[in-house]
Amino acid sequence: MKYLRRFAVFAAKKLVLFTLGASLLIYAFYLCFNIANAYIIVSEGMEKRVDVCLTRDDYVSLNDYFTVEYLNNDPVLAAAVSEASPYYPFEIKSYDYDIKLSSLRWSPRKNCVTCTATEYVTAISGSVKAAYASSVSGSVPSWSSGRYIVTLQKTDGRWKISSLQQDYSYKDVES
Repeated sequence: MKYLRRFAVFAAKKLVLFTLGASLLIYAFYLCFNIANAYIIVSEGMEKRVDVCLTRDDYVSLNDYFTVEYLNNDPVLAAAVSEASPYYPFEIKSYDYDIKLSSLRWSPRKNCVTCTATEYVTAISGSVKAAYASSVSGSVPSWSSGRYIVTLQKTDGRWKISSLQQDYSYKDVES
């Protein structure tokens, strides 16, 4: 009986250690999975936002990256699709886009990811549309690079950007 009890305690300890180890591995995998998904959504979503602002094309594809509430309340997108946009009289041909993400944090309790994104848009090239040739002179205006606090929420099983808060203390030193 003594040996049976020792074996049961030994097996229970090993089972508890195995369960803890497996739980830790599953949590680490889930963490990496969610952070990688958020990284891709932020990178591609922010680039698509700039593309829509500059070219006013394919606005509907932003629904893959942003929540509907955010899209309805984004002043940059609202200005970009109106005639108030500084890019409206131009046919944008190309631009260079770069984004740097830092401090990605996943909060499983709140089911959200928060990160800091710094975007750079340089070398915007384009030409004045024929209808605006007489009223617009000069080159394409530059895009103001910025740093944003990006928050993603999981809706319908997918990560989507729910808020962008610009850090106005950020000064562009790279471009």
